[in-house]
Amino acid sequence: MKLKFKIFYALISLFTASVAVAQDGLILTAEENKEWVENLKAEEELSQQLSLLKKRIVADTAVNFSSRFICLTGFSPEKRKEIEAKRAAEKPGEDLHSRHRPLYQFVNNEEVISLGGIEDSTAVDLQEFLTTQEVSSLEIFYDQPENVLYGVRGESGVILIKLKEEKTFERVKQLLL
Repeated sequence: MKLKFKIFYALISLFTASVAVAQDGLILTAEENKEWVENLKAEEELSQQLSLLKKRIVADTAVNFSSRFICLTGFSPEKRKEIEAKRAAEKPGEDLHSRHRPLYQFVNNEEVISLGGIEDSTAVDLQEFLTTQEVSSLEIFYDQPENVLYGVRGESGVILIKLKEEKTFERVKQLLL
């Protein structure tokens, strides 16, 4: 019985730690999203852009599937108050994941895959494709006419992730579809 309890406790601890890590870069407001997109655009090196993108995609998983639930374990009292204030400002009944997140699209020649809401494990698996060996460039659109093409999903920005090789694109496609 004690062994089962220890295993259960260990699993809960690991889950809580992974959620806290994902929430480190939690972005809930339009202002935070705009600042993040501007920081991404300001980075000149592709490797730094990809590093920011990786962190954001993982952080987004804490919002995508949580709806109204956000685990506050591991946050300081000040950060908890900040998150609770942001949650209170949201309109009741609306999911947090649909509010302020860029539209991520993987591009290879004429084919495009949009990254919708993903689970933690998929976000982790996706990290191997977000390297300078696999990505040729990022195109970032925010507050530009191009966003009109994407409708509501483009209002928080559009990030085109251009992949170098067809085989990489096919592997990403298998992962996301």
